[in-house]
Amino acid sequence: MTSAPTVGVYVFYFDVIGFVDRFLSEGQEALTQLRSFQRAARAAFTFSRPHSFVVTLYDNVWSRITVGEPGTPSLVLDFAGNVMGAAIEHGFPTFFGAITRGMHDYESNDRMLVGKESWDDLTEQHLDITSAPHIRAVLAEKWSTRGAGPQDSVWVSSEVVNGDSLIPLASFPDSAFKPVADWFELGTLDNGRRWPFAESRFHAIVPRVVAK
Repeated sequence: MTSAPTVGVYVFYFDVIGFVDRFLSEGQEALTQLRSFQRAARAAFTFSRPHSFVVTLYDNVWSRITVGEPGTPSLVLDFAGNVMGAAIEHGFPTFFGAITRGMHDYESNDRMLVGKESWDDLTEQHLDITSAPHIRAVLAEKWSTRGAGPQDSVWVSSEVVNGDSLIPLASFPDSAFKPVADWFELGTLDNGRRWPFAESRFHAIVPRVVAK
């Protein structure tokens, strides 16, 4: 029996905040806007490398991009900038995102879709979003709700890109993001619960077109 493959990945997690309230007040219009945003988010994903994918689920965007090729951090940051811009364009200006990096183990037997007579009638699907970098990205959102870091932005972990290279990456004429504020350490914040990971340093980015 072979062991599960392990790959180095970037993980981008994005959450539209307040969608339930929007739905309760606007109904189908809110759903239509959300689906339009999700289509735009998926369309912005241009990575074709192995073990990389994007999925929209409920009011989240999840993507995983394989580490290893030159220039990848800049492309991941641009993707995040494009997703933030799409959220704002489609009426969702309140959101949280995080980009982390780490090792991901997956089991080939779990990477499947099961359908009936038509792929329009799926009965089983496994979304491979269970690993340490995925968990760090989601946990960062809990810290953001406790007042940590800039709001309505994507938090970029220092393991993805360091402070010396983030600003140069944002300076390209076609970049879709811009850094805001200073680096912040989640590990030093007292929110009634200790940040459990060694990777605790983040910077925030916003879409370039609305950066202040």
